[in-house]
Amino acid sequence: MIRRAHPSDAPAIHALIHRYSGKDLLLPRPLADIYERIRDFWVAVEGGQVVGCAALRIWWHDLAEVRSLAVAPEAAGRGYGAKLVDAVAAEATRFGVRNLFALTRIPEWFARNGFEPVDRAVLYHKVWGDCASCPKRNACDEVAVVRPLVPGAADRLLSPDPRVTARVAHVVPPRAPGMAERPGLPVLPVFVHEER
Repeated sequence: MIRRAHPSDAPAIHALIHRYSGKDLLLPRPLADIYERIRDFWVAVEGGQVVGCAALRIWWHDLAEVRSLAVAPEAAGRGYGAKLVDAVAAEATRFGVRNLFALTRIPEWFARNGFEPVDRAVLYHKVWGDCASCPKRNACDEVAVVRPLVPGAADRLLSPDPRVTARVAHVVPPRAPGMAERPGLPVLPVFVHEER
């Protein structure tokens, strides 16, 4: 069963996130942060136990993030991850959000669930809001992916105006050495022309 999280679910959500942050697949989140944002979470429950979680964070009028997506290994393969993303997507749609994105180290899973890779620079709201305080800000190893919630909504993110991305390139954390910005693309230097 997929349902909204209750405050009493916070310790189980924390334990699940901690399990994956220990494997460097998720960023750690303090228990106090989970309690503070419990209204953002959805959980998968099996046999009365929380076996999966995901949170929604709205960044802008048309852009939201699925974050802290985790499913316990013992519940893997039952579709809970996809169902949690669908629940988060439905909630984002209810608020009029047109695009759902994630930063991930497993882009293949997200690709199987309707997401496409994008340049992190198009997610500058997230970059300015979160990435500056991330422990991996100097060598990001996550891939940005987006899923349109309305047909065509992600077109501007998938094929961004280079003038827009050039304006924010200085705030986008550098890729980890040897990592392409989008999977399958060569690593190219970013040059920002500054007029004096």
